[in-house]
Amino acid sequence: MAVSIKSQIKKLAKEFDLKYNPSWFRFIWVSSRENILIEFITGCPDPIYANYGKKPAERIRNMPRFIASIEFKKCLKRYGGQIVSKEGFDKRTIGKIQERATRKELLGVYSRARLGKYKRVALLTKAKNKKQLYFLLKDILRHEWIHILLSRNNISFQSLNKKHWAYDEGLVEFMASFLDKDLDNLEKHMANEKYPMERKYWEYAIKFRKMLKGKIMPKDRKRTISRFKATSITG
Repeated sequence: MAVSIKSQIKKLAKEFDLKYNPSWFRFIWVSSRENILIEFITGCPDPIYANYGKKPAERIRNMPRFIASIEFKKCLKRYGGQIVSKEGFDKRTIGKIQERATRKELLGVYSRARLGKYKRVALLTKAKNKKQLYFLLKDILRHEWIHILLSRNNISFQSLNKKHWAYDEGLVEFMASFLDKDLDNLEKHMANEKYPMERKYWEYAIKFRKMLKGKIMPKDRKRTISRFKATSITG
C-alpha cells in the first residue's frame, strides 16, 4: 500500500507544481508509548502535553510526572503517526531524558529512523488489528508523507512560527481531501471530530479550500499558497 500512497503523493505534487522525489518518503513502526513520548519531547502542541511545559526542555524535566499521570495512560490508547526530523528529534535532546530506560528506548527509535540519511521520517504506531493497519497505511501514512512533500518544497508555516501549526495541518487535510475528491465534506468532517485540536485541522482546511477556489492550474495553486505564507502570515 505504501507504493500506492507514493503514487498519490506524486499526483499531488503534479497538481500543485511541487518537486517530488520518491526517495524522500520513508516510515518506520513504533510503539504507542514511543510515539507519545516523541511527540511530548519534540514540542507537539497537544494541550495534554502543554500542561507539562511548552518547550521541550521543560517537558523533559516533567517527563517522569507525565509518565506517571492518568493522561499518559489515556494517550497510550491512541494510534497514529508523526514526522520526525534531525532538527527536533536528536541525540542531544534525547540525552537529557532522566530515566535511563526511556532514554535508551528513544535512542533506539532515533537509530532506526536513520535521520543522518533522511531529513524527515514518518513514524506509525504498530497496529493492533487489521482495521487499524488499514487506517494507518491508507490515511495516516499519506497524511504524514504530504507533510514531507510540503516541507521538501519549503512550504511550512511552523518554520515561521511554531504557533502556526494549524495552517500546516489544515493544508495537509485540504490536499488529502483534494485527492479523495472530498472537498465538499470538510464541514462534515469538522463536525464529526471530537478532539478540539484535530477539529482545527478541518477548520484550517476550509480556509485553504476558500483560498484556492477557482485555482485550476498547478502553478496558480502553488503561487497562491506561497504568497499567503509570505504575506498574510508574516504581515
